[in-house]
Amino acid sequence: MSQVEVRQLVKEYKRRKNSENLSKALRAMFAPEYEILRAVDSVDFSIEKGETVGYVGPNGSGKSTTIKMLCGILKPTAGTVKINGIDPFKERVRNSKGIGAVFGNRSILWWDVPVIESYRLFQKLYEIPEKRFKENLEKYTEIMGLEPLLSIPERQLSLGQKMRCNIAAAFLHDPKIVFLDEPTIGLDAESKASIREFIRRMNAEEKTTFIVTSHDFQDIESLCQRIVLINHGKVILDDQMQKVKLNFNRKKQIQFEVDKNPWCMDAVFAMEGVQVSGMTPHSLSLEYDADTVDSVSMIDAVSKRCEIQDITISGRDIESIIREILKEEV
Repeated sequence: MSQVEVRQLVKEYKRRKNSENLSKALRAMFAPEYEILRAVDSVDFSIEKGETVGYVGPNGSGKSTTIKMLCGILKPTAGTVKINGIDPFKERVRNSKGIGAVFGNRSILWWDVPVIESYRLFQKLYEIPEKRFKENLEKYTEIMGLEPLLSIPERQLSLGQKMRCNIAAAFLHDPKIVFLDEPTIGLDAESKASIREFIRRMNAEEKTTFIVTSHDFQDIESLCQRIVLINHGKVILDDQMQKVKLNFNRKKQIQFEVDKNPWCMDAVFAMEGVQVSGMTPHSLSLEYDADTVDSVSMIDAVSKRCEIQDITISGRDIESIIREILKEEV
């Protein structure tokens, strides 16, 4: 049995209708009218033990609503959810002991008490044996560099320090599945790299299953082997990351480092199958269709107008691919 089983999942909200017409607005004060908003629409997927899955989509697509149903916070309107074989809403306490959750914009630590005291409270809540608690605390303190932070109240920590402490807290009770919602939001490059390395390590060593939602596609690309794309409440893509990249790999990116302002390169811009994806006074990034234009002709066109100092050719990143898929859905 899969660790996560989602079948025909639906979540609807009743939303009050607003009217710009004065008479209708007055009437609505006594007899309001409502409309049904379907935030999640017949979603189907399953996740096996040890997978790291990117659950992505634009704002308002239904990501957070789905995650809340998987955590047992929201009751589905229709359909079924099974987490480790149990219904997360009907058995919320039992489900909570098998999952962890990290929300980048919301801390689970207590604001005014030292971090270690928050951890001690989690020990009581999750009924973690003392021996196991000490082993886990020592392990995650070493991996995440938490030793100097444990005696400090959360309110005195930097954003990066808070996130490291929150992530460690989510693992103290040995969860089988961890939900990561924007785990690196607002962090500097070094903190992001540290957190991503920790997640990869836990996936490799403990076979922890991760479901990652993030608008930072470097999180998705560096952590996830599989991607589930949702839009308007419906799953429009569910495939392995490498397969998605391969299917869309006819479009490539080429970046030129040049010695002068490249704005005058009208000949390059006019080439069929070539689009400008970025420009600075000393660089030019182009996206091109490998089926209709070759890189040699672009290099030749650019070299006639300025001195090229460096060239980088790569396949498109997953963010560009997702944008194209969503564009096709409109």
